[in-house]
Amino acid sequence: MSRTEYLLTNDAVKDLGELEDYVRTYQDEAFVERLEDEFLSAFERLLQEAEQHAVYQFEPPKPVLHEYRSVNVYNFKVFHCVDGERVISYRIRHLLSDFSRGAC
Repeated sequence: MSRTEYLLTNDAVKDLGELEDYVRTYQDEAFVERLEDEFLSAFERLLQEAEQHAVYQFEPPKPVLHEYRSVNVYNFKVFHCVDGERVISYRIRHLLSDFSRGAC
């Protein structure tokens, strides 16, 4: 099913800004721009294939508010859920993060 809208929560926008600042500490601006393009492309693809990604299983007994799915972009994981016609990205975390500590 094709979705019509993707949204990023305030937390996801903040995560994206922080990860761009972090990547700038060890990469040039051209790479950061490519990374931004990859994220935008991933968000657009989620409109077509959001439900094709497996439901992310958090370690018990971590309660969650939604049925989260995830997609990787470079070394980062985008946690999203499907809400009718929308795909909502809640958090963006480094693959090596402890996902159970971040609020989802």
